[in-house]
Amino acid sequence: MNVDFIIVGQGLAGTCFAFELIKQKKTFIIIDQYAPTTSSQIALGIYNPLILKWFTKPWEIDNQLKYFHIFYNQINTFLKNKFFNDTGIYKFLKTPYDQNNWLTKNTSSGRELYMSSQLHSLNNKGLVHNDFYGFVKSAGRLNIKLLLQSFRNYCKNKNQIIEEEFNYDNLRINSTSLSFKDINANNIIFCEGYSVINNPYFKNLNLKPTKGEILKIYCKDLNLKEIIHSGLLLVPLGDNYYSIGATYEWEDINTIPTTEAKKKIKVTLDSILNKPYKVINQLAGIRPSTIDRRPLVGAHKKYKNFYILNGLGTRGVLLAPFLSKCLIQSIYFNSPIMHDININRL
Repeated sequence: MNVDFIIVGQGLAGTCFAFELIKQKKTFIIIDQYAPTTSSQIALGIYNPLILKWFTKPWEIDNQLKYFHIFYNQINTFLKNKFFNDTGIYKFLKTPYDQNNWLTKNTSSGRELYMSSQLHSLNNKGLVHNDFYGFVKSAGRLNIKLLLQSFRNYCKNKNQIIEEEFNYDNLRINSTSLSFKDINANNIIFCEGYSVINNPYFKNLNLKPTKGEILKIYCKDLNLKEIIHSGLLLVPLGDNYYSIGATYEWEDINTIPTTEAKKKIKVTLDSILNKPYKVINQLAGIRPSTIDRRPLVGAHKKYKNFYILNGLGTRGVLLAPFLSKCLIQSIYFNSPIMHDININRL
């Protein structure tokens, strides 16, 4: 088999990059062993144009959002499904300081595009607080699990995915190409998430992995349709099910759920809801974050047809399409990769 690209990993980064290849009429094969605890699989899927702790705009957010709608509308059409809902987020502003801070900042640095000009109230008896919410515009939820499974099914039907763990020992490097088992490829890209720590070709990365845990709950008759941020994110899933999270842990890096995280999440839940709820499930995953909070994108210094797309952290829903496009433009149209995200900045 001859392909343009071998893609290692079919999380959100690998899926978005593969779709960009399809748009360029390039061929690929994905190597991926499904695991339910990858960061893409357990992520809440929230996209948000603000850093809600400070009400500031993240790096390149205007361009990310512009391409976000183009990309996901295209993949909606391609896979004949709807994967995102632009519902907005209601940010609870607990103190007068928080409320005044919101009303002050929403008129500066282009933030009026994303921050409501006034505070909002919710009419839901199941909530402890119904007043003092700032509304975050151009925000919502991507159903990541549905997207990944739909694209995986497409690749299975096209024989474009091998469902196994990638073995680096089977990779052979030639003068102008490479091979993996019986696959010959012009290029390879590693979209492995946290598993990149085992990659012998990309070492000494500025990774700062963070463990995140979420709870799935059942809360009868809450009838909440809004996404609420009150320390953690409470996300409606439908049929009285909700997810809440995610926590941050920088020391205990594994995918084992902890009682400590469960207690912390329940404290937040109890401050949001005044209705009884039942915990259905608890999940933990590892985010591929970096020390400087910038992704890792580009080509290997020695092997110019070895690429990486990693380090998306908590903002993968917005970053994955935008970075995939940037990398495609670099590979096929000689556009430079921005220094802030270039792997060779390290």
